[in-house]
Amino acid sequence: MKPETIIVPLDGTEQALAALPVARPLADALGATLHVVHVGERALPSRTLLGELGLDAEDVKGFVIDQRTGRAAEEILGYAARQRRPLLVICTHTDTEKPRGTLGGVAEHVLVHAPCGVVLVEPERGRRPWSLRRILLPHDGTPTTAAAMDPAGDLAELTGAEVLVLHVAAPGAPPPVEPGTLTAPRYLDQPQHEWPAWAAEFLGRMCALGHPPSEVRFGLVMATGEPGEEIVRVAREYESDLIVLAWHGVWEARHALTMKEVIRAAPCPELVVRARREGAPG
Repeated sequence: MKPETIIVPLDGTEQALAALPVARPLADALGATLHVVHVGERALPSRTLLGELGLDAEDVKGFVIDQRTGRAAEEILGYAARQRRPLLVICTHTDTEKPRGTLGGVAEHVLVHAPCGVVLVEPERGRRPWSLRRILLPHDGTPTTAAAMDPAGDLAELTGAEVLVLHVAAPGAPPPVEPGTLTAPRYLDQPQHEWPAWAAEFLGRMCALGHPPSEVRFGLVMATGEPGEEIVRVAREYESDLIVLAWHGVWEARHALTMKEVIRAAPCPELVVRARREGAPG
């Protein structure tokens, strides 16, 4: 489903403002309302609040500005749960002492428990303008990664962006065992025999999701290596503006290792969507 509400949590730091240049174009493209939410110890007058957030009236023209009091992560999640078809756009952290790619406590809690998709933005990108021209969609053939196809297709259809589908073959790794997996060809050095059929099957799935090739431009890229590293490398090489990732919501040690690597080193924001599976944690 296409989001109708874009939510940007701001805590008054300059770092948090990095989410706004990403959220605004997304809201415009989706025809969504942009909500700026601040969680503090007490409610402030509107003019005072804008000053605390480092904004002025022109910066937030057309936005909804809301305040909450309480614990930041819980209030952000509760606010999102009350909105119609929300999407959260949040800075990964706002602590200048944290290294690049680190998730702060609030961002991590929001990511793990969000009732909707979450766009993660590195504070290092600052307030530079952002536009969506190329979407990188890592796809290992499993239903989990297929869950990212629909939001990627929606965004591409609305913005005219290209979808670049990336399949990474990890040497020595066993093939995915998830039921419903679209198994990719085993040998990357024989694409003339097997890759066209795999690409045609992927096209079929895109069409089934309502994004026919005539409306969404996309390409296929194959790579060999460690998945997280290859996703980051391809994102840099092809100058991707957004990486769309799907996961089951389990963040504990030894889980979501590829996604953690991408968040740590990606050169662009990441849209993380939850793929629900019967009996899966989270």
